[in-house]
Amino acid sequence: MFSLKFGGTSMGSAENIMQTADIIVTHEEKKKVVTVSAMSGITDLLLQSAKCSMKEDELCYGDALGEVKRIHLKALKKLVKNKELYDEGEKFITERISHLSEFLTALIVVGEVSARSNDAIISLGEILSAYLLALHLQDRGEKSQFINLENIVSLRAQKLNNEFFNTLSHQLSELLNPLLEKNITPICTGFFGKIPGGIINAVGRGYSDFTAALIGKACKAKEIQIWTDVSGILSTDPRIVPKAHVIDEISFGEATELANLGAKVIHPQTIWPAVKDDILVRIKNTMAPSDNGTAITRKGNNSGKPFKSITIQKDITIVTVRSGDMTESGIMLQLFQEFSHYDISIDLISTSESSVSVTIQNGEDRVPDLVESLEKIFLVDVESGNTIIAIVGEEMKNHIGVSGKLFSALGNAKINVRMISQGANEGNISAVIAGKNSVEAVQVVHKEFFGV
Repeated sequence: MFSLKFGGTSMGSAENIMQTADIIVTHEEKKKVVTVSAMSGITDLLLQSAKCSMKEDELCYGDALGEVKRIHLKALKKLVKNKELYDEGEKFITERISHLSEFLTALIVVGEVSARSNDAIISLGEILSAYLLALHLQDRGEKSQFINLENIVSLRAQKLNNEFFNTLSHQLSELLNPLLEKNITPICTGFFGKIPGGIINAVGRGYSDFTAALIGKACKAKEIQIWTDVSGILSTDPRIVPKAHVIDEISFGEATELANLGAKVIHPQTIWPAVKDDILVRIKNTMAPSDNGTAITRKGNNSGKPFKSITIQKDITIVTVRSGDMTESGIMLQLFQEFSHYDISIDLISTSESSVSVTIQNGEDRVPDLVESLEKIFLVDVESGNTIIAIVGEEMKNHIGVSGKLFSALGNAKINVRMISQGANEGNISAVIAGKNSVEAVQVVHKEFFGV
């Protein structure tokens, strides 16, 4: 059994849904569960409708929902030729959107959108896309069934703990395995349940990947495939280095580092249930289904190179604080409590006897207040417009001179390094440079280590 997840681009239009259906029908594995995201742009339209309801602007959210309806009915017309199935689909789409409109009207009376209300609003995107795909497969004569997971969480859990996930896994298994035994392909909504704190807050926008991982765990999948618009995780951004190569295999730890350092890859939190059970996760390209993609495994493999990938984070601000003795007991605690008080996350840290430099994302509206507070204790310098360039790979610990080679490549290109940070596990080396040097830095480092 395979768990297949198709993202927003794979479900972006009627044509893309047809391509997705082709992959499902011709897939090597007969038994599979499919999880889908909303069609491209639909989640944003639904979130817009929620904001409109809070402004008590019925015309505004009516326009947003009208666009949602138009997009799905247009796709339905192309995807379903059987009149009975088409009529069924038209009724389903119309009724679902009508119900949401009534829900938004009720929210105007309540006067707020809670986390669970927000979940109920955005869940419509996955419900409609999963329904369309299931209808299209049925129209092609395939045995498929639409599965709405929005109410699968029956328990009123207060925490996302082992008890919650064990119960959810059991429920998914009982729901899906009987269908698989009949060779019926379940087409599931990426949204599941009403979880504590709301799914966006608890998991993030990548929750459909999380759903696919939970399904894979529950149904003991051989493999979980995340189908997207790229052929896997690359050695760097192909817009910067067109000849960047696909990484064959990467460890869960390396994927975590890349995601935290700004790479546009699957977020590790969303696939942790699978990795924990040693289920292989593979990133695949819907537009190039024959490509092998990238496997994410618990331990990864040895590529023969010092590291796997180069990533950058732009719009970085350096905050440097100075004191007579930064090693004084309690002073570091005092410093980080200030950042915590203003809810500002720190990316990198570099220390000396008399100063500490940290990096944060540009544009934090709370930075002026933070700086004002810090200046009561420290001398403070703030410099915006920087970039973090990082090399990531667990093989660095087995290669001598990687950092020297990295900084020589940057130095030879006359790129000044402002800060340096290396993880204790030797899984990444990060350097802060001027933002204007971002593209050149990636290109010279990629050429130095990968030859292109």
